[in-house]
Amino acid sequence: MSRSFKSKKITPEQHARIREQLTNILKQLGTGQTTKAAPAITGLIRKYPTLAEVNHVAAGFYAQTKAPDQALYYAQRACDLAPDEPQYLSALGTLMVQSDQCEQAIVHLEKALERNPDIEQAMGALGIAYLETGRIADARTVLTRSIERFPDEHEPIMNLALLESDIANAGKAIELMRTALNRFPDHPILHDSLAMFSCYDDQLTPQEVFAIHQDFGRCVQSKVRPPSTYPNTPDPEKRLRIGFISPDFKTHSIAYFIEPLFEHLDRDRFELFVYSTSTHADAMTARIKSHADRWRDCTQGIAATHKQIVNDRLDILVELTGHFASNQLPLMAAKPAPVSISMIGYANTTGLESITARIVDAITDPAPQADALATEQLVRVAGCFLCYRPPTDLPELAIDPDRSFTFGSFNDLRKMSPSTIRTWADILKANPNAQLLLKTARLGEPEVRADIHNRFAKLDIDPSRIELLGRTQTTADHLALYNRIDCALDTFPYTGTTTTCEALAMGVPTITLLGQSHAGRVSASLLQAIGCADLIADNEQAYIDLATKHAQSRVRTIDARAELKDQLAASALVDEQSYTRKIESAYRSLWTSWCETQETKE
Repeated sequence: MSRSFKSKKITPEQHARIREQLTNILKQLGTGQTTKAAPAITGLIRKYPTLAEVNHVAAGFYAQTKAPDQALYYAQRACDLAPDEPQYLSALGTLMVQSDQCEQAIVHLEKALERNPDIEQAMGALGIAYLETGRIADARTVLTRSIERFPDEHEPIMNLALLESDIANAGKAIELMRTALNRFPDHPILHDSLAMFSCYDDQLTPQEVFAIHQDFGRCVQSKVRPPSTYPNTPDPEKRLRIGFISPDFKTHSIAYFIEPLFEHLDRDRFELFVYSTSTHADAMTARIKSHADRWRDCTQGIAATHKQIVNDRLDILVELTGHFASNQLPLMAAKPAPVSISMIGYANTTGLESITARIVDAITDPAPQADALATEQLVRVAGCFLCYRPPTDLPELAIDPDRSFTFGSFNDLRKMSPSTIRTWADILKANPNAQLLLKTARLGEPEVRADIHNRFAKLDIDPSRIELLGRTQTTADHLALYNRIDCALDTFPYTGTTTTCEALAMGVPTITLLGQSHAGRVSASLLQAIGCADLIADNEQAYIDLATKHAQSRVRTIDARAELKDQLAASALVDEQSYTRKIESAYRSLWTSWCETQETKE
């Protein structure tokens, strides 16, 4: 609905001066001078609130200064004042995509492109909006058109690669990223995305994946200069100032794995700083915040976050994201703390030599072969590199003894590689009465469900044997679905982590294939930690045989499920105190090593 504003008459001369001011503001924004631009744009808004172009520039100003609500407000006002101006429609639609209002965004972006089909911003944003709302074919069409129309832009290629990865086409995603890097060889975001996608491709060797990560490291590190000295006192026994940085201090798997560590960290020996780089906050955010000695909201960009960390004089900085979205690896390349660590969030090396160490274990990263595939020092903690805290409100165990034996996987679709799907098809062929239940967010989209059914049909598996489910409304609903499966099938070459833990917490055994790198060995580490090494297969045929053995034992009983739950509850995987002491010891050892290097310099 359009709003009405009381117009203020201005002369052509005044209008010309206003436009000159707006041009200067845009130049300032283009060079990052937001502080300098602020008085001018706020003054113009107060004086000329009914000029569409003033509202449009104000929207851009607030978007750049990380004030999304204000940006949306002024973008909407600009469109209300000039409803047919394609640039204003494009800006509003783009901001709506960034605010997860994709359905509404599509209306404005389609309208913008009807009036001007050559707005690159609108085309790219529309592709993302289509992707987020499950219109896969439309997304692929508009992103492909954007690549053709704007060959000098990298974002359309990157977004099309993201689409392909999201629907289990890692090979296509990598092909697109390599094409982009041929054109933009020094673009760090492209190297970053390629590194992430490479972890899911079943055609790449661990050595090839490592080389991709090294390329990222070289690209990013060439753009920064880490300090040669730090003001920190090199005292091995002092209370350490340790910081953790992530966009995922919210209802997210990372938060669930890190919370036990935060809760049990010895505050006499460590002062805990938490750097949240996301504007999203929920109940989990409040819990994480309650554990922090110092909480920092870091939403003003990498430069501001770097400055904050330097001012806090951290001894150790820990990143939890790796190459996933909204990561802070460029900041880590600048090494704002003497010791830097990567752990929990990413199942591979970061590729950065500036990161001191990565926390792993002997199963995920066996020596010495894994050391040759990491730019960081691999610090192997005893047992598992993770600690899992099962939900306190797990659903009651329930079972329908009359249903068919059911395999299942709740892993992300991008982990379902062609070799995974082929092996699952072989399991269904070997067990003709069994069913397969797959659940992940993308499977809520009709086009994606049809594609997965078609892939199995090409492998001679009737789609009626495969049930596909999308996102559930609550975590409790999600966990309750484990009552409908008897045996979880892990993905490869990238295995589950949270999904494996949740299956075990609901008494469902997970069969995993031991991979060649960290990403393919996490489930094996989790299973070993709870005493279920018999669920780990060394090759695809052994994986199929294990699955068949479980199917032949028929529908899993309540007692069998309860026994596995109890086994998890009594295992080292959930021993939070012991895990925290091991991690603390690793941190202290790394700090001591740094202190020794300072003594050598003296």
